[in-house]
Amino acid sequence: MKTLSVPLSVLLSSLSLFQTSPGHAQEIVPFTPKDERKLLGPRYEGRLVPLAPMNHKSEAGLEAEPLVFIHGSQGSIKNFTQLLLNTPKFTDYQLYYFAYDDLHRSLKRSAGDLALSLLKLKVQRITIIAHSMGGLIARETLNTLSRAGHTEHLPEIRVISVDSPWQGGSSINCKHKGANLDDMVEYFMPAALTDMRSCSDFFQNLYNVSWPDQFSMELYFAQHGTQALDHTEAPINRLPAKIASLFNDNTPMKGSLYEMNFWNALSTSSQYPGFVNELSALHEHQKITAADVSRLLEKHYPRFPGDHASVLKTHPQAELDLPKYLQTIL
Repeated sequence: MKTLSVPLSVLLSSLSLFQTSPGHAQEIVPFTPKDERKLLGPRYEGRLVPLAPMNHKSEAGLEAEPLVFIHGSQGSIKNFTQLLLNTPKFTDYQLYYFAYDDLHRSLKRSAGDLALSLLKLKVQRITIIAHSMGGLIARETLNTLSRAGHTEHLPEIRVISVDSPWQGGSSINCKHKGANLDDMVEYFMPAALTDMRSCSDFFQNLYNVSWPDQFSMELYFAQHGTQALDHTEAPINRLPAKIASLFNDNTPMKGSLYEMNFWNALSTSSQYPGFVNELSALHEHQKITAADVSRLLEKHYPRFPGDHASVLKTHPQAELDLPKYLQTIL
């Protein structure tokens, strides 16, 4: 992949982050939306920016696997500062940052930009750590690559999604979706915000693409905050009871847009088979309760200390936080 020429002091600072150990790294200096725009392509398309030296090799002397960070709405590389500084395992990777317009460019187009950028890497395996809205872009990227066909030639791609709003954004006035007035409202909304509506065309097609076996997505959440909902928070906290009914009585899964969007994300994640296997084993001996489902959701879809933003940071008082967990799974 061609290295981007980026005349930004902030990026030059981050380029040297891992020339020494993370413990000696410099904290990323303030990074503004204006800085982000300078990283975009000539038509404001999203681009991959290398954070660590290109051609970085692992301790075994092999070409390092790419690891890509994707921020969420109104975010930047600065959101990952503590994660970068406190996850020594990152030194085994060639690090990239996906810079994109998180307001005016549609999520589908940003996903297309990322898909093309990943293909240019010409590697066998790629790991993506995506926060918030970045998880939706990463998922649509896998969809885009899958739709293109010839999946046997695609790399193995592992997505680690952190506190992504799988339920979608606002569902206000979604019952009027497709009406002339609603179409007019969407026309004047920024493209990314239009896609974030739980009833958007983007969400209606987000979960219906089959992936090849080499694609996987893991879902993790923050213990606090409501930007990205989990099974413990209204209005999707009735989902555990509905999952119990699905197993006990074969009751079809039905619910609100939020519930169905979230359920579709769970049921297509890489953790889902393990979750189902444990539920099935439990069901052989007893009737499953909502509490049983909640306990297994907590086990297979962990929630880490912090809120939507601080989940990316260290939490020294916690037995396990996101940086510590990434050390065990990367």
